[in-house]
Amino acid sequence: MGAFLVWSLVVFAGLLAVPAVSHTNATTTFSLMASSMAFVCMAIAQFMAARPPFIEPLFGGLDRVYHFHRKIGISVLGLILVHYFLTPDFKGLSLTSGLNQLAASAGKYAFYGLSALLVLSIVKIIPKTKIEIPYHLWRYTHRFIGLLFVLVAFHQMFIKRPYDGTALLAVYLNAFAALGILSYAYTQLLPWLRTRSYEVFEVTRHDGATIISARPIGRALKAKPGQFGFLRVLKNGLREPHPFTIAGIEADGVVRFAIKPLGDYTRALREKIAIGDRLKLEGGYGRFNHRRGAKKQIWLAGGIGVTPFLAMARHLRGDEGQDIHMVYCVRDRNEAIGLETFEAQAAKLGNFSFVLHDSATDGRLDAAKLAAGSAIDPGDADLWFCGPPPLREAIVKGLKELGKKPRRVEFEQFQFR
Repeated sequence: MGAFLVWSLVVFAGLLAVPAVSHTNATTTFSLMASSMAFVCMAIAQFMAARPPFIEPLFGGLDRVYHFHRKIGISVLGLILVHYFLTPDFKGLSLTSGLNQLAASAGKYAFYGLSALLVLSIVKIIPKTKIEIPYHLWRYTHRFIGLLFVLVAFHQMFIKRPYDGTALLAVYLNAFAALGILSYAYTQLLPWLRTRSYEVFEVTRHDGATIISARPIGRALKAKPGQFGFLRVLKNGLREPHPFTIAGIEADGVVRFAIKPLGDYTRALREKIAIGDRLKLEGGYGRFNHRRGAKKQIWLAGGIGVTPFLAMARHLRGDEGQDIHMVYCVRDRNEAIGLETFEAQAAKLGNFSFVLHDSATDGRLDAAKLAAGSAIDPGDADLWFCGPPPLREAIVKGLKELGKKPRRVEFEQFQFR
């Protein structure tokens, strides 16, 4: 639904350009169609970056919003290249020659800047090397895209064009200019408007993860079990926000995160985080919540992918009207976190069963083992998965081959670049 709406708005801009510029020539028409569509794409990208809550249901969660946001970026790059190489040629209208020249310069520099930043956003690893562009560099440079959009908005409003300011295309593009600029301004205020202050009161450095518990200072975070939030620590080297699944949230606002040290930031977090540190949290985001699922469910966690299930399992009461079988796959039992929670809930509740798959002793988990050890037939259930994508793909493929294809597979695309 969300993708259809966005592409409809983008295509409509291209269609509006046809009657506005078709009296010129084919090259100019295609060039200005591309520029109009690119401009609407950029404005929508700025709007999506503001993370308005109502767009999550349209795309199926914030993770999918960001994946679609990336597709918009690729589209913008392609469209602005079309506009650049198909040079418009027409006699048009401009407010003053001075503004026209300034707008032309703004467009030129915005094109070079956007091309470079969009390539940096799209390409994670430098071709023919193993050099990955650092997240902090990507995030820092990404912030300039909003400023470049302001330049593009100035360009499209004051550059010479083959239609006047009352044309429907001009009104349409001006509306998206306002949307994009206001959205960019809002994103710069996000750290003050939508974050909540917390204080760390417990840190456990488990073999499998760093477990952080924090209490609210003032207003608490509003989040449901299974959702994620953006976390940053008010300490040197840890200030940039990163998304992490909330491993637990209590009625009094206390939250817990279980974070595996996989990258530079998470390793630094493990080393530096301490009791008394102040956090800024934003959330909750995502739609990974079992209550949206069927009456029969299999939960499959791979490694640190256990965190949303840990939060959901803590809140099970037995009266959900759902039968749930949980499989937690780890390389070694020592890496497992939250076992006491899962085992206690399985012993107490009649609608929840739990199995730990220790790959060190049980071998590699595959579809046949999952189906044989499950208290619920996978073919009659939803599969809720969080963990490495290759594991999900192998399990789903194997279940299909066994004739036990799950009714639905639910997972989050937890990669925002």
